[in-house]
Formats: sequence, structure tokens, C-alpha cells
Amino acid sequence: MAALQFLAPPGYGKLVPLDRQRHGTLGLPAAEQFQWCAQLNAVHLNAPEFAKAAADYPIAFVRDEDSGEFAPVAVLGLRSRQNLFVNALGQWRRHSYVPATVRRYPFCIAEIPQPEGAPQRLVCVEEEKLARGGTPLFAADGSPSEAWQQTQRLLEAIEGARLQTRVLCRRMEALGLLTPFDALALPRQGQRMRLQGLFRVDEERLQAVPGRDLRTLMRKNELRAIYAHLLSLENFARLMDYALEQDAADAAPG
Repeated sequence: MAALQFLAPPGYGKLVPLDRQRHGTLGLPAAEQFQWCAQLNAVHLNAPEFAKAAADYPIAFVRDEDSGEFAPVAVLGLRSRQNLFVNALGQWRRHSYVPATVRRYPFCIAEIPQPEGAPQRLVCVEEEKLARGGTPLFAADGSPSEAWQQTQRLLEAIEGARLQTRVLCRRMEALGLLTPFDALALPRQGQRMRLQGLFRVDEERLQAVPGRDLRTLMRKNELRAIYAHLLSLENFARLMDYALEQDAADAAPG
């Protein structure tokens, strides 16, 4: 039987299923390091995070080329392979909200299609990022440590929020609310920056949503997420400021 191949999320290395015996004595490094996503200019975001993330990032939507489904992302940079929230030491920008899909690293959940019924879910890990000497993930009897229980709760919360977010995106698509746009930054000096393939909510279409559908958006707390997305778009100006700061630092002698 051939070994299962897992499609790793962006920024991840090779994934293997988490195993109590194989990984039980291993743990996470004491210090959080974010070099793994230093070249990601966007990360997936879930709807329950919009209110917090909107204070720091532009929230936009992208369309999956294979499934055609929309998904929200926190935009982290204005150029390809640019993350303006991770510095040279691998530290996240201070006082900025760290998206849940970043905090779960090096773990994720993979879905294994089944001939019948719902797909099987497996917790996977980038094995090379586990370390000896840290807090073990599992005790000698196989029981989960507090460190692993916290990670497990985060993974479960992400999965639940992912389904909720998919419903929101499908509803917005059905209502015709999403429209394509380009994020274009034109600094006074230097090269202009453009991000393409993004979608946003069209405010005129939102205002024309029938009352019945609007009440559904309100009852499901989806309208709150939509307005958080709209307000967050002002953060593209913040990203341009960060990009100019970084360009100036890179150009400084020494």
C-alpha cells in the first residue's frame, strides 16, 4: 500500500500524521519563530477572527482555482513573497494579531477522502519542527500534555470556524456581493506595488440585499464580519507605510 501524500498548507514542509509513540517525547521549541511564513504575503483567515484581524490587516477574498470557492485572507504584504509582519529575527510585528492558521504551526488537519461518508480527518505535523527537551506532547502512558491540549483546542476551533466561514462565503457569492479588485500602491518614490486576484464586498450590492436575506446575515452574525472586512480595507495604506519603512531600512548603509 502506497504511503499517503498530504498537501501541505503554504509555508509548511513535509507533513506526517501525528503519532503518540513516535512523537510522544517531542515538544515545541520554547520560543515562537515565524521564519516559515516570512515569504507569505497572505494567510487564510476565518470569519470569527475578522473583528480582531481588521485592526491590523486588510481582509480580502480569493477564489480557489480548483474548487471555485471563495475564502478570506489576511493580506500581509504588497509584493509577492513579502510578509511585512515578520522581521529578520523571525518575530511577528509587536502588538499585531497573529492569525490562528499561523499560531497552529507546525500542526494542521488533513482530510482523507472516504468511499462513503465524510472524509477522515488526521492531525498532521511538520516533524522536523518538533524538538527534544521541550514540554512533551504526550506523557509516557500516552495521555496528552497540557501543551498538546491547548494546540488541539486551537485546531478544533479552526476547523469549526472554517466550516462557518465557508457558509458565509457561499452566502455572499449567492447574493452576488463579491467583486474583483486590485490593491494598487503608488509611493512617491520607488516601484509601484500591485496585488491582483483579490475580491471584496461591493457596498452598493450590500445595500440592495433584500430584507429577508439581510435579516439572515444579521442573525448569523455574518453582517458583522462583512463590515469588519470593509473597514479593514483601509489597512492597505498601513501596509504601504510598512513597505516604505522596510525599503528604507534595506537601502540604509551597513
